[in-house]
Amino acid sequence: MSDVQIEKISPDMGARVLVSASHLLDEGVAEQCLAALNEYGVLVFPEINLSDADQVEFSNRLGPTKASKFTGEKKDEADKLGIYPVTLDPTKAKFLDYVHSNEHWHMDGTTYEVPPKATNLKCVVPPSSGGDTEFCNLYAAYEALPAEMKAKIENLRVVHCAAAANLRYFKNPTVIDLQRWLRDGPPTEQPLVWKQSNGHTSLVIGSTADHIVGMDVEEGRALLAELLEWCTQPQFCYRHHWSKGDMVIFHNPGVLHRAHRYTVDSGRLMHRTTIMGTEAFA
Repeated sequence: MSDVQIEKISPDMGARVLVSASHLLDEGVAEQCLAALNEYGVLVFPEINLSDADQVEFSNRLGPTKASKFTGEKKDEADKLGIYPVTLDPTKAKFLDYVHSNEHWHMDGTTYEVPPKATNLKCVVPPSSGGDTEFCNLYAAYEALPAEMKAKIENLRVVHCAAAANLRYFKNPTVIDLQRWLRDGPPTEQPLVWKQSNGHTSLVIGSTADHIVGMDVEEGRALLAELLEWCTQPQFCYRHHWSKGDMVIFHNPGVLHRAHRYTVDSGRLMHRTTIMGTEAFA
């Protein structure tokens, strides 16, 4: 079994995994990485330069993957592998509204019964400017919340939807846009406080959070904004500056993430795979 070197990045978030592409698929490596992912939340594989096929294979060793339904109109090899291209290039991206909405803090899958366990991002073309990806540790942020706030929010429920996220960027959507958002991410009620089987607790918040059930809309949104500001304080965050060939995997149920703004001229292109979850929102 290959020995994997793991270096902690900061006290509350992230670790670097030092292993060559030629050994990543060796016996036992995926198990070591999965244990590290559960412990550190974000794993960075610096300039590992995996092929698309090996990215998919390694993702599948962490858990079953779900092929993207949003792929380019022209089927290239990445499309055929189920990889989702994260880019502003209209010749590669299918729905740019979803890519733009990634600039706001969010958790993937908040309109699903069972959200993804993890996301694997590989840098194919690093951005010439902007385009860093930032992560925050929801477990650490919740643990540090004052006791009175924990008591206040313990039993609250939140309605999430794709429209809430996309309207933060697109102020005048078409009827077709609204219909698609309703289809892809319909209003779904989730717990604000998610107590998970691993013994940790996270908050189900971010750009898809529209309002708190049973609370005045503006009062609820103010509370959600307050919680988001708390969770995204620097001590809970890690910001990754991309180099060509980097691969970053994050543990979705315990992590919020966002892309820092970039333009189509930056050339930024990521290949993303999604590892399916096994735990429903409680």
